[in-house]
Amino acid sequence: MKTSLAGIGIFTLTALLPASVMAETGSNRNALGSPNPQQILYVGNSYQYYNNSLHNYVKRMAEAAYPDIADQLNSKSVTISGAYLSQHDIKSYLFPDALGLPDPFDVVVLQGHSGAALSDEKRQDFRDAVLRHHKAIEATGAESVLYMTPAYSEDHNSYDPGMTDKIEELYTAVGNELDVLVIPVGLAFQNAYEQRPELALHVDYDGSHPSPEGSYLAAATVFSALYDTSVVGNPYTYYGRIDEDDAAFLQQVAEDTVAEYYRR
Repeated sequence: MKTSLAGIGIFTLTALLPASVMAETGSNRNALGSPNPQQILYVGNSYQYYNNSLHNYVKRMAEAAYPDIADQLNSKSVTISGAYLSQHDIKSYLFPDALGLPDPFDVVVLQGHSGAALSDEKRQDFRDAVLRHHKAIEATGAESVLYMTPAYSEDHNSYDPGMTDKIEELYTAVGNELDVLVIPVGLAFQNAYEQRPELALHVDYDGSHPSPEGSYLAAATVFSALYDTSVVGNPYTYYGRIDEDDAAFLQQVAEDTVAEYYRR
């Protein structure tokens, strides 16, 4: 597995693209500069820390896929309840030993607020925060990655059938502007619901946060995007809490979604 990462140049930044342009753009990046990261930092909110935390799911999938170097795989998660990316002090997380790891991270995964794509003001705030954090991340030699959030389910008071498209447009535009990888978690949720609408990926009491199956799908999508080993067939099933047939289905959805979004 590779740990050294080449720096990514920052594009001359312009105003956020209009939705009509964003929808036609598609993702420019289809892989990390250095795949198979060993040390990953996840930054976000409760979308990540639900169900024993996304970073644990991904790490355990990686340990199952790469048992010979399992002891070299490290992940940290910094989450703030209900937080927007602008509320995180990324620089303070990146100092050596700041989070208990002496070596720099290979990858920093940035997850925005669930409503980041729902107004011009919030979209601009998201873009500005990602730009600021990307500069700090790049200065350490790490690679920035964007975690595309899922839309609300029908149980949410603000359910919008077009929300996934809005989120995809925002994350894809900002990812392309900075030439960073975007993990299409939101698209994986949409694809899974289209194929198996009875499988609950959100908790029903708010229609926003992930169920254990939702966290598993998110983790499988992250793994598929960051590692060069297929997630299909990975034996990790949250210690048996995810039904084996459901796990196999969610793994395949994650793999197919990543392949389609990256045009692999």
